[in-house]
Amino acid sequence: MKIALLHGASVNAGDFLILSRTRSLLNYFYPKCSITEYYRNQSLNQYITEINQHDILIFAGGPGYYSKFYPDLCPLTNDLNSIKIPIMFLGMGWFGYDSNVNTIYNYYLDQDMLILLQRAVHDTKILGCRDFVSMNILRNNGIDNSLMTGCPAWYDLNFVSQTSYKGKPLKDINKICISDCGNLNNYSLAMELCIFIKKFFGDKEISFVCHRGYPDSSLGIEKILTDYNINYINISNSEKGFEIYDDCDLHIGFRVHAHIYNLSKRKLSILIEEDGRGYGVNQALGLPSIQTFISTIQNNKLTHYQNDKICLEVEDYLMNLSINNYIQMDCAFYLMNRYFENMKKHIISIEKII
Repeated sequence: MKIALLHGASVNAGDFLILSRTRSLLNYFYPKCSITEYYRNQSLNQYITEINQHDILIFAGGPGYYSKFYPDLCPLTNDLNSIKIPIMFLGMGWFGYDSNVNTIYNYYLDQDMLILLQRAVHDTKILGCRDFVSMNILRNNGIDNSLMTGCPAWYDLNFVSQTSYKGKPLKDINKICISDCGNLNNYSLAMELCIFIKKFFGDKEISFVCHRGYPDSSLGIEKILTDYNINYINISNSEKGFEIYDDCDLHIGFRVHAHIYNLSKRKLSILIEEDGRGYGVNQALGLPSIQTFISTIQNNKLTHYQNDKICLEVEDYLMNLSINNYIQMDCAFYLMNRYFENMKKHIISIEKII
């Protein structure tokens, strides 16, 4: 089997993780397959002849179910009919600012995007979704053929069968990683979180991990981290940087892929939600929603305010985890195991399609 794999890995470490995990899944179910990678944020017109020599064209994870993805962010080709092989969407999702019901149910896909999605449905019958919000949005736009598979990055094949938390209790935690913000407006919250974690856990090893490179020095982050003896680490431009999390006992922070990576290895992880993507992951896994903002309706307009209670919410969640023997993690790991069966079903379907 020859697979053409479209990915968005450029700077953000999370995109490299999606690419790597997708390759692992495809190689696991099809050990003899060959995979050719193509960067999807560029026109593929010059590669169409080459791509058509493959058996299937797969979009690998990430936010792709929204207007302007095609053709603005993913130009692909101006003539979809020139692609002669089946097109598959594997574990992709929506991109929304918040999880408000009005945002979700007023989330419309434009005609170009619908044409691409309808082509994929025609070819492969099912669109793989990383969360239920994505399924609801597709359905609300007239596309019923979707399946909740989770994102490919959810699955570390060494841990998919483990459905219980076997990590350290809070009192024994030694290393903590705090992932950075995607939204620059949230760095004040990130620093509050760092200071809170330092005070809560005391003299432990703590690292502040940047997934897209260091933020602008004018934010003054480095001085704050130095004052509190917190490491400052950049893991952008590759998947390898995620190894920083391999020996950490707790991840807490703003990066969805740091959350996913740690959960995939059955580690303790708490995500602070910056937008609807984080909400979608936590909702699917039955985990608490701790958001960077509070939404209110004033004069019939949805308004957002920064959440100044985040550290209190995090403290309560940490205490609840400990008191209840980390059952929230057990539930999340069980659900990941069940969703993996859907991912397996979706990938195995390829051999019937080509």
